[in-house]
Amino acid sequence: MSYLTKATAICLLTTLSITSYAQSIESAIKKEVATKVNILNVNERKITLDAGYAQDEAFKYDTEGQKIVMKDINSDGIKDAIVLFYYCEKTNCHTTTKSVDLVVFKGLGKNQFTKLGSASLGLKAKINSINNGVINVVSYDYGKTDPGCCPEKETKKSYKIKNGKLAKIK
Repeated sequence: MSYLTKATAICLLTTLSITSYAQSIESAIKKEVATKVNILNVNERKITLDAGYAQDEAFKYDTEGQKIVMKDINSDGIKDAIVLFYYCEKTNCHTTTKSVDLVVFKGLGKNQFTKLGSASLGLKAKINSINNGVINVVSYDYGKTDPGCCPEKETKKSYKIKNGKLAKIK
């Protein structure tokens, strides 16, 4: 089995395992982090190998933490968890190795949650507001003239729950 096939299978299986059942928010966050770190590391090894370098020269990613907002975004009377996950290369974390994901977990009551979806937001991001079921975020990536330290290209994005899934609003 080729490396790419194995990587794809790992990513698919871990993604399916995290979205299929209710769990505490702590368990959901732990599994989300483990899945994303695994995906980042598998992708980095592939990029490193494709570039002709040894696999042990690949960056190794880890979490830098998360920001959790508890708010009922689907108007069912139960608080949902809106989470920004921050990731970075673990030995030499710098702006060019960062990434942020938005993940929404639907609250089911009694501290049980299920993942509704996720979106990659870029190198830096923050939640601007959550109103009437709409999550407004600002993300930052590199513009054509931005220095390596400071991505300043600002993009505003909005998301909502549509048909039980996280969807980007056009």
